Amino acid sequence: MGGSKASSTSEVGNGLPRCGCNETMKLLVSKSIENPGRKFWKCRNNMNGCGLFLWDDLVSEFAVKETNPSGCRQCEVNKAYLIEFAKEIVDEIDCRVGKLNNNG
Repeated sequence: MGGSKASSTSEVGNGLPRCGCNETMKLLVSKSIENPGRKFWKCRNNMNGCGLFLWDDLVSEFAVKETNPSGCRQCEVNKAYLIEFAKEIVDEIDCRVGKLNNNG
């Protein structure tokens, strides 16, 4: 990520992504040098949360709609998909950071 600078752009409500804590995620805008102005979703529970972080532009086509969070099979499928997708993104970022570190 390169930095933790961010500003809040919206407090999310119904129909928007939820993290592993089953909380609606917060939409923020990066103020980092590496990603200025880039929107991202973040777990609301800063210190004790699941830590889920997703770039908005990478997941916008997979927008998860909250329909019935308790016992909803599709919600569980969406959650599992987002967790796996997030792991893939983290792996890709780790790979790119490793390449940058090896070149620097």
